[in-house]
Amino acid sequence: MRRGVHISLEGIDGSGKTTQAYLLLNWLRSEGYRAKYTAEPTYGRVGSVIRLHVYRIRNTPTEYEALLFAADRVEHYLKFIKPLLERGWIVLSDRYIHSSIAYQGAVLRDSKWVREINKFSPPPDLAILIDVPVGKALKRIKRRKVKFEKREVLAKVRKEYKRLVDCGEMRHVDGSKSIEQVSADIRRIVVEFLRRKKIPAKPPLQSALPEPP
Repeated sequence: MRRGVHISLEGIDGSGKTTQAYLLLNWLRSEGYRAKYTAEPTYGRVGSVIRLHVYRIRNTPTEYEALLFAADRVEHYLKFIKPLLERGWIVLSDRYIHSSIAYQGAVLRDSKWVREINKFSPPPDLAILIDVPVGKALKRIKRRKVKFEKREVLAKVRKEYKRLVDCGEMRHVDGSKSIEQVSADIRRIVVEFLRRKKIPAKPPLQSALPEPP
């Protein structure tokens, strides 16, 4: 069976990743592709620790965060992403390894170490950055009652993301456009990628799927 593909959507907080991920998911399914959405952190053993402690407590050591995310990611890859890829599915990740490189790498200024602790989680086949100016992103996330990074931190993270685009690891999409325009830009990139990889649309499988950890 032909291996599936792993696509990740990335961006700073408030970039609209989740909205765009679901729009892409629905479009892929409407085109006949077998596609599954997933997100980080997970609700698995390690992911639950991240959601309970890291997301609710400020001043958590960045090294601690990085190690937790790496552990959550490798468990998620082995138990959920890899089995789907082996069955030929398209896995759509709302954040993946580039989030750690951008966020923890920007704060620690040591992306090499972040890559090293994530070496057991293979990179996605296609990573797309939804790039939004920090000011615009902050206006969006301030409406939510959740912990979010400060302006200067988000600026560093955005810079790190753009560096990843410049070195060819990610594709760039202007996230300051309308939701519809951003969605269309993402679809164009994905269509081009799937055609290049010769990934055909297939009818849905009837077999049981792994559930996210």
